[in-house]
Amino acid sequence: MSESFSAFREQYLRRHENPVNSALHTVADVVAVGGLVAGVVTRRIRVVVIGDIVGFAIGTVGHLFQPGTLRDDLVADFRHPIWYVRAEGQRIFARPTPSVAPRAGSANTEQKWSDHS
Repeated sequence: MSESFSAFREQYLRRHENPVNSALHTVADVVAVGGLVAGVVTRRIRVVVIGDIVGFAIGTVGHLFQPGTLRDDLVADFRHPIWYVRAEGQRIFARPTPSVAPRAGSANTEQKWSDHS
């Protein structure tokens, strides 16, 4: 179990480093948030539940492209739901900066991942 958010986030990002898995999780988030908004606007809880279930299913399918990550992801996300939402937001909206990830062939390959939390 993660002892800090930084450790949780790093493990979370590792479980979503496959581009297909990451893209499907982003689609799943859009579907789930869209269902929430549509449910609030229409005042129908059924719309919220359906949007959440469909979003969860899309995200689960994403783990088929990165085998061995589904169980760990589910366990960690249900243990730390607030950290999960925060890490997912950072995965989607965080932009790499030169100090975050060195690029292949760059002059400075000694740079490490920086902690922005």
